[in-house]
Amino acid sequence: MQPVGPTAASPRRRGLWIAVGVVVVAAVVVGALFATGTVRLGSSSSPPPADETFSQAVGVAGSRSGSVGGGPWYAFAGVALLTPVAILEPATNLSALLTAANCTARWIGPEPTNVAVPATGPTAALGASAYWTFLLKNASNGILLETVADGTATAVVTLGGTNCTALASVFNSFGSGMQDSPKILGAANAAGGTSFLAEYPNATQAWVVSGGATVSVITTSPEWLIEYTSCALPLVTSASGAVFNATVGGTSATVTNHASGTVDCALTAATGPSLLGPGPGPAPALEKLFK
Repeated sequence: MQPVGPTAASPRRRGLWIAVGVVVVAAVVVGALFATGTVRLGSSSSPPPADETFSQAVGVAGSRSGSVGGGPWYAFAGVALLTPVAILEPATNLSALLTAANCTARWIGPEPTNVAVPATGPTAALGASAYWTFLLKNASNGILLETVADGTATAVVTLGGTNCTALASVFNSFGSGMQDSPKILGAANAAGGTSFLAEYPNATQAWVVSGGATVSVITTSPEWLIEYTSCALPLVTSASGAVFNATVGGTSATVTNHASGTVDCALTAATGPSLLGPGPGPAPALEKLFK
């Protein structure tokens, strides 16, 4: 069976989701990069919850952004990455990835040297993740990337350059009508996710959310892309795995597309590229980073 994805979209909408794919690469590839023992994850008088829902995590990220110059900052995209075990990989390809994306990076603290994603345990509540990455933008369409790991937000990097500012100008920030992740995941699970997770309880999960976008006179609604896969990180090029994905309305929590099948693990990377359909997407960059 070929890699799966939703039904074909219009060229305009497909172009938009290719742009989403690029933003997801920035969020997952760059956002996962904080140097363990180098970039402090913050401190608190009381331990924060290890696993947070979308509304909790984006609130923490918004509070942290107030200390970063150039604001105010408004979140417009996010990624939760759930893995059964923690991941720590050298980030040797980071500079090349940023250069290829025509984005300029200004690190808030030392440039990271590792990819570090904490594990989300089996007792996490529905819609809660130990690891989130958020992209926020300001009035000049500069981008701020923050991670929320084990409940603590870290401002990682600001991004500029032609491609990054152009992408930020397209996306709309999250509105007050956004549904929280437990409701989104509940809808995706009812469409087939529950049976997939019963068969693959150690599946890697990615939840990608966008506040919608405006292209010319067309504005799209907020949307979630949910993917579960038996593929694990680090990637194994020759491996294949099972995958389930669903597209869910960000304000309606209605499933608009869902599919399941098998996929080349080098093309899924648990970040939703299969949801973009065939053609160019984030997979090559992710494969390069996580191999």
